[in-house]
Amino acid sequence: MREVTDADKLYYFSSSFVSLDGLWMLEIEKEIGWDRALKIDVTVWTRLFKIIIRRLKRYLNIETNNLNDLVEILTFRWSIEGWKYNVNRISDTEVLIEVSECPYKGPMERNPERRDKIPLICKGMCFPFYKAVFNDFNPKIVFKREKAMGLGDDVCTFHFKLQ
Repeated sequence: MREVTDADKLYYFSSSFVSLDGLWMLEIEKEIGWDRALKIDVTVWTRLFKIIIRRLKRYLNIETNNLNDLVEILTFRWSIEGWKYNVNRISDTEVLIEVSECPYKGPMERNPERRDKIPLICKGMCFPFYKAVFNDFNPKIVFKREKAMGLGDDVCTFHFKLQ
C-alpha cells in the first residue's frame, strides 16, 4: 500500500473542494433554478470565506485587519487554490492585484454548457461576494473591480485603497 504524503492530501482536498463547489451548484440549480441557486451560493461562500479569513489570520499569526494583512491573506488563499496573479503595490495605502488565471473560470470554460454562465457568475457571485467579505474585514479599505475576465477583459483587477 502506498504511503500518503502531504502532497497527496493537498491534491485530494484541493481537487475535491473545487469539484464539490461545481457539483453542488449544478444540483441546486436543477432543483430550484439559477437565480435562487446563485443567491444561496453567494451566501454560503461569503460565510465560508469569513471563516477562512479568521482561520488564516490565526495560521499566519496576523493580529490586525490592515491593507497588508488583507493582501497577505487573499494571496495566500489564491496561491493555494492555483490562481495566477500579480500584486502591484502602488503605495502604502493602495494596492492593485491583476489576476490572469482563475481556477473557477477555467472549468466553466471547458464545459460548453456552462460558458454562458461565466459572466453571470462574475457579476452575480464574484463581485458581491468579495465586496461583502472585504468590507467585513475592514470597512476603511475601499475595493473596486475595474476589469473582469468573465466579462471579456484580459485580467481581473482587485483594486484596494485605504481611506
